[in-house]
Amino acid sequence: MKRRAGLPAHVHAEAVRKALEEARPAGLHLKQLAKATKRTPAQVWTGMKFLRTNAVKDGLPPVTHNRRDGFQLSEEPEVWIAYERAVFKVELHRMTNFIAGIVAPHTKRTPKDEWPRLVLEQLGGVRATLEVLSRMERP
Repeated sequence: MKRRAGLPAHVHAEAVRKALEEARPAGLHLKQLAKATKRTPAQVWTGMKFLRTNAVKDGLPPVTHNRRDGFQLSEEPEVWIAYERAVFKVELHRMTNFIAGIVAPHTKRTPKDEWPRLVLEQLGGVRATLEVLSRMERP
């Protein structure tokens, strides 16, 4: 049996946008979005990715997410900042684990190799920046 071509991402994105706008100021979790849009979770993710990629061009607020409220199209900068800080915190954790688990042992096993030392120095700067951003208070 032939596989049918799916709908393009922008069609899923439009359905997700409408559902999130109708739910404002509350958010929707993935299952709720799938039900509200009559799409599969994979199609919702496709639409979400397109929506996030094109939000600035379309004049939309960013699509944020938190465990309590789910996905939101909020007009509140505090919601955006909370989401951004959460992302910085996750990336800081990933970077710290990568440095400790991969780069540091590489550096220790090959102390004369310039590559792991360079990577360790550069990632140390990235890690410090992420730490500041995840903890910084808003002026």
